[in-house]
This record gives sequence, structure tokens and C-alpha cells, in this order.
Amino acid sequence: MRDYDNMPVLNWQEDKASQKAKAQILHQEPLIMQMPDDFDFSVNGDQFGCMLQEDTGILYNCNGGEIMQQLVTQNQLPAMEGIAEACTESNSQVDIDSAHKRIIVHD
Repeated sequence: MRDYDNMPVLNWQEDKASQKAKAQILHQEPLIMQMPDDFDFSVNGDQFGCMLQEDTGILYNCNGGEIMQQLVTQNQLPAMEGIAEACTESNSQVDIDSAHKRIIVHD
């Protein structure tokens, strides 16, 4: 399983969080986005090519652009639209750690 200890963490509720995240992703640098408690992480991992880490419940190596677009739509967060586009452009993968309210973007 991927080690997240050395990845920078961005709190989604910070000023300019979406711009910072987009820039980080376009530079193909890993990023953890800490999302608010009410963020809806419910997705069908199979639909996005995710694998499941059974002991942690983390969905990993998901198609970044597609799963981010789904999260944008179901959470009604148009500010995340640019992040979904950046994931598509950079061909990033995404891990979903719903237990800790985190979205991890990586290569």
C-alpha cells in the first residue's frame, strides 16, 4: 500500500485551495486533500477502476479525472471542476480514504 506520510496535505477549506490543488496536480506532484466532514465519498469503485484495500477500506489507483468528476457532481462543488480537469490532463490516479475524509492524488 502507498505511504502517504511524505505527501503535502491541503485543507479544502483554506483560501484558494482549489487553485493550489490544481497547480500541484498539473506539476504531477502528489497531494492529499483534507475534505470537510460532510463531504460525500460514496462512489462505486469498480466504475472508476479502483482497487479496494480491504483492511483500511481505501479505494486506490482510481481513474483520477473520472472519479473526481463524480465527486464534483455529487457534492455540488463546482470549485473542484478544475481539479477534475487537472487529474485528467495529468493522467493522475486518486485514492479515496473516506474514513479519514481524504482524497489522495498521485501518479
